[in-house]
Amino acid sequence: MRRILIVLALMLGVAACQGPTSGSDGTSGDILTIYGEIGTVDRGPVDPATEPLFGAFGMDFDAACLFNWASLDDLEQHTIETDFPLGGPIRRFSGPLLSDVLDIANPRGDRLIVTALDGYQREIDIDRVRQHDVILALRMNGQPLGIGGFGPAMLVWPRGSDPALAGMSDDDWLWGVFAIEVVTAAAD
Repeated sequence: MRRILIVLALMLGVAACQGPTSGSDGTSGDILTIYGEIGTVDRGPVDPATEPLFGAFGMDFDAACLFNWASLDDLEQHTIETDFPLGGPIRRFSGPLLSDVLDIANPRGDRLIVTALDGYQREIDIDRVRQHDVILALRMNGQPLGIGGFGPAMLVWPRGSDPALAGMSDDDWLWGVFAIEVVTAAAD
């Protein structure tokens, strides 16, 4: 009997390491949190005890709008073929328009502070995102973006097809995106 219990425990341990049984393809769980000046919320405040990543980046909010991989994948998908990094190979990125994702959160501000898992942040004007049809890529060359690569999500700009973006640097190409704060630009 003890041997059976050990085998069962080992099997459960292996199953736990493989992730959840539903969505084990990397499509379950919340991967993007939009907070700040938004009108649509579906979660409460940060819990420092169970959400240390937010705390590590100094993120504190009372409410937010969450997106899991499947909810983002259910939005209309767009494809951008362009070089990344700048001057590198042409890659095919796909995902929803970032403006469509933002519309669900109902932004009240005019700027985004986008944060990646490595701590890299950029402040980007919402109108610029809308003007250039930036996508929140979930896939590269048909494969889901994973943690440890460019995932869970990545901002991709159409510099290969939008003449106004030709030769733009990679500064606003955030990969590992997990949080976006909506803010209002300070008056000069």
